[in-house]
Amino acid sequence: VVNGIDTDIYNPETDNLLEYHFNKDDLSGKLANKRALQEKVGLLVRDDVPLVGIVSRLTWQKGFDLVVDQLHNLLQDDVQIVLLGTGDPSFEQSFAWFGQAYPEKLSANITFDVKLAQEIYAACDMFLMPSRFEPCGLSQMMAMRYGTLPLVHEVGGLRDTVQPYNVVDGSGTGFSFNNLSGYWFNWAVDEALAVYYNNKQAWYGLQEQAMTRDFSWDTASQRYNDLYQSL
Repeated sequence: VVNGIDTDIYNPETDNLLEYHFNKDDLSGKLANKRALQEKVGLLVRDDVPLVGIVSRLTWQKGFDLVVDQLHNLLQDDVQIVLLGTGDPSFEQSFAWFGQAYPEKLSANITFDVKLAQEIYAACDMFLMPSRFEPCGLSQMMAMRYGTLPLVHEVGGLRDTVQPYNVVDGSGTGFSFNNLSGYWFNWAVDEALAVYYNNKQAWYGLQEQAMTRDFSWDTASQRYNDLYQSL
């Protein structure tokens, strides 16, 4: 049984930490948040580039050894990355170095900032969460609530909550890979970028499907109750 999130607090229509509000039927506020975040963290203000968010503890469990290993490859694509987090000093130093080496593409914010976290959830196009193991996870649910499509390793609660994109029928709420390796990580990134750049209708469909998923505590608690009653 998966966890839930407070859908009153994590609500793109009312979130008081956001400058611009939006919903699944009108994403203009999401684009405005994207522009504001790009300017805030020192990235070029571009509507057409996919903005990838990371909000996490920077640890081995969260899969950031894989991300660091693949960052040179990832940053050859036309993408921007905004990272927020603290953790293992080696990961902090690595991301800080990449931020200096690719200042036009990666903003590394090695700190804790609740407001910036919400701005990342709301403004980004994708949310990277390649955890090595994840009993449930909440960040992917919060990202989907704001129409930010998660890209995850298919493990634990990430597998349970993120439905991978199906190219045949357009269903899904994000992208995933089932082997924690550079090859499959890059495969998932390439798939997400291909949809973003080449099939906007499918992308918007995924956003709508993600935003309408019910991750409320009411639903989660009902599942707990159903499980208890079955014992």
